[in-house]
Amino acid sequence: MAGEAYVDIVWKQFKKHRLAFRMVWAIAAMFLVAIFAPLVASNQPFWFREEGKLLFPWIVALLNPETAVDFLFNAALLAFFPWAAATAFFDARWRRAGVPGRSRAGRAALLFLALVAVTAANALWMRPSNRYFTRDFKEDQHRGKGSGAYTLIAYGPLEQDLDMIFKPPLSRREAPATRHRGGDLHVLGTDDAGRDVFVRLLYGTRISMTIGVVAVSLYVSIGILVGAVAGYFGGKVDILISRVVEIVLLFPTFFLILTLVALLGPSIYIIMVVIGVTGWPTISRLIRGEFLRQRSIDYVAAARGLGAGNARVMFRHVLPNALGPAFVAIPFGISGAVVTEAGLSVLGFGVRPPAPSWGSILNLAVNNYHHWWFTVFAGISIFFTVWVFNLVGNGLRDAMDPRLKGTQ
Repeated sequence: MAGEAYVDIVWKQFKKHRLAFRMVWAIAAMFLVAIFAPLVASNQPFWFREEGKLLFPWIVALLNPETAVDFLFNAALLAFFPWAAATAFFDARWRRAGVPGRSRAGRAALLFLALVAVTAANALWMRPSNRYFTRDFKEDQHRGKGSGAYTLIAYGPLEQDLDMIFKPPLSRREAPATRHRGGDLHVLGTDDAGRDVFVRLLYGTRISMTIGVVAVSLYVSIGILVGAVAGYFGGKVDILISRVVEIVLLFPTFFLILTLVALLGPSIYIIMVVIGVTGWPTISRLIRGEFLRQRSIDYVAAARGLGAGNARVMFRHVLPNALGPAFVAIPFGISGAVVTEAGLSVLGFGVRPPAPSWGSILNLAVNNYHHWWFTVFAGISIFFTVWVFNLVGNGLRDAMDPRLKGTQ
């Protein structure tokens, strides 16, 4: 392994943990499900032809979602196919130029983020009014007023059917069909407003992934910065920061969220911000310990001797060698944030109704426990997500420190 970077060594060790490596692809699949949800389920047709006019309600609905979270995922959906084509084109050139796989993956990720940002900015600038929001195209088609092409599942996450309340899995509409296909099948049943449970689980992936990634990114960023300063400078700076860390650790995240929700109302943003603002002390302690260890190694003294300033030594030389614990903590943090949101939604303090989330589906089971499909399917979704991220965290832990392999 002579000449290999530490990241490459860790990646090779991680791939030996076969189950954890497969779970990385499972996480990628969950993000793809979140991105492509409108392609799978929507009550708006891709196109609708009436009286010689061709309408595109699906695109209009895509640019006018209910929440900012959906808007970002919809922008990612619009950017995905151009990104895939551009990545295939540039990747071939990067390979011929001898760019390592890790660098190619990083460039592809940055390109995707840039395309999402550009797509979101353009969508905000040219967004059309949602003039089809209250129109039922399926009813119009049933009455012969036009025809269109729909997604695989012709339901939206907020679409209600009051004739199909609390229907079990595999139920079909007994009344005359109003959609372009005969018989409205609800694969996982319906909820208290006749909304399709499968579609709400599908779109709920967006809420869970967003809360996990945003909240953890926030507190990891804060924790790395604070821990780096405390560990590098030590002395009074370290003592002062350590006292601040101890104070922040006293705040109970769950009850702080409950308090803010009681004052401001349910909001996904409150959950993300509170988790991010209160979760950084653990990361900061891990980074601080690594900085205390790394700063006594010869390469730090050599960098200082060559005239490098404190900022360059901290973030260019020491930080890349101290990020291991933070990387291990990220998957566990995401799974913890998913569970926190689900717990809050079960109590009625999570995302604002009627936004689809796994916890809000579980909330229905509190007073409707005999409708078993709420508990089973939402519970399986939460369990699977937490299990997958924890397996990835265990794999990273073992890859970064083989001495811990097999420990709990």
